[in-house]
Amino acid sequence: MVRLIPSQLLCGAFIMVMSVVSRAEDTAYDIVGSAYDADSGETLLYEERYTPVGEDGSAEVHYFNPEGDRIAHKMLDYSPGEIRPDYRLVDERHGLVWGARALEDGRIELTRGPEDDADTKVVLVEDPQVVDAGFDPFIQSAWEQLVAGERVTFHFAFPNRLTNVALRVEQIRQKDSPIVRQQDNWVYFRLRVNSALLSLFADNLYLAYEPEQKRLAVFRGTSNIPDETGEGREVEVHYRYTE
Repeated sequence: MVRLIPSQLLCGAFIMVMSVVSRAEDTAYDIVGSAYDADSGETLLYEERYTPVGEDGSAEVHYFNPEGDRIAHKMLDYSPGEIRPDYRLVDERHGLVWGARALEDGRIELTRGPEDDADTKVVLVEDPQVVDAGFDPFIQSAWEQLVAGERVTFHFAFPNRLTNVALRVEQIRQKDSPIVRQQDNWVYFRLRVNSALLSLFADNLYLAYEPEQKRLAVFRGTSNIPDETGEGREVEVHYRYTE
């Protein structure tokens, strides 16, 4: 099971900056993602490094700029479920936080804003319900349906918008994917809002998977890590696995 973050919905390249890679390999990370500028696919913006999931269901993601300075961190807790973990993402540069946590009554509390004065909203749990990094095991669980040509619908919690949105995912042809760095053996997917009207105002997300192990290779979309000015940005994140 892979735990990856869709950018703003959800959140490393196979062509790595060697000095950054060597630092990552000296630590206890089992997944490293390099986020590149989506237009060129070449300018490294930041790196995200994932720790293994512990026996208690906890994991961490650390975000570093190209100079090696940590700019953000995320705490994950998979005890509520594989596809709907609790999480808290902190942007250390701007003092901003985003998160989701399961409540005892079965609902989900979403959080966004300044750490000391964040907005919150409680939303109902839908079926199937996906939160943050849970999108990856969800796609793995729906793999046979997707590669058979079916469209699969699910709800995704968006703390940045304090809402729960219906999305659909479907397999697409390689040539229809805007991912810059492609491989012919990958399987390509598109995620979009499951509403003809709302889809006019929301950008699609694109994924590429290694088919043998069903591992996420690339995520392309809006990042969950804003730029230095706090603005959103489009990224193409390539992932490498240490095991």
